[in-house]
Amino acid sequence: MSSAATSSKPTLALRRGLSNMTLAAKTRLRMALGRKPRFTGAFASRQEALDALPTDNRKAYDQDDVVSVSLQSMQQLAPWDYPVIYWLTRALEDKPTASLLDAGGHLGTKFTAFSGYLPIERISWHIWDLPAILRAGQAGQARGEIPAALHFQPSPAAAGPVDILLASGLMQYIDRPLSQLLAEMAAPPEWIILNKVALRDGDTIVTHEQIGPARVPYQIRNQHSWQSELNILPYELLDSWENPMLSHLIGTHPGLGQSRSVGHVLRRIPA
Repeated sequence: MSSAATSSKPTLALRRGLSNMTLAAKTRLRMALGRKPRFTGAFASRQEALDALPTDNRKAYDQDDVVSVSLQSMQQLAPWDYPVIYWLTRALEDKPTASLLDAGGHLGTKFTAFSGYLPIERISWHIWDLPAILRAGQAGQARGEIPAALHFQPSPAAAGPVDILLASGLMQYIDRPLSQLLAEMAAPPEWIILNKVALRDGDTIVTHEQIGPARVPYQIRNQHSWQSELNILPYELLDSWENPMLSHLIGTHPGLGQSRSVGHVLRRIPA
């Protein structure tokens, strides 16, 4: 190996370290000036992340003034939605009708975004989310602003047995394993479609995401632990994909590296 090749390694590492220090300094300066970076802080657990918030901001996403943040953009089709649409179409192939639990489904944003690309009338679409979102959804239906076809549910089990569990962008906001969510449902669904799961190479961490006026705990799971969790489920993993546009760097802790955003489709193995 040439001396030039040998000396390039510490130089590259030094440049990367200086870049991280610069980003962290810029982020902290923005915070000192009252500007709000999207991701700040790194904590070992969701509870630790909550404890680091002001006492009047510990409801996380469950706040009335957070519900409408970015609602219009969330109702638009995004590039990372296409694998979900493809697999929903596959799940409907042999069914004249199907039932779906949209866990963390907000105000039916995926129902709206997908309506021009799926036979949406064949799907009984149930939404389970936080109380503030459910209240807003039901109030919106009463005003005729949210489709009456949506069924807002107070718990996963309240939807009854469903064919499909859709969790698009949910896992980073809940602090329980996927197996526990499945146990809370009325019956195991045939299909599980997950998207925008945040992963990283190192230990699981929780950061704060700025969403409108609130800072919300955002969990980035260890990717090997996540894969092990999927492997123990009585489901076959049919597909996985990456969403490179949803990779994030925590401005205050850039040394922790970029997160990855992934999606999966699983189908229950017949008993």
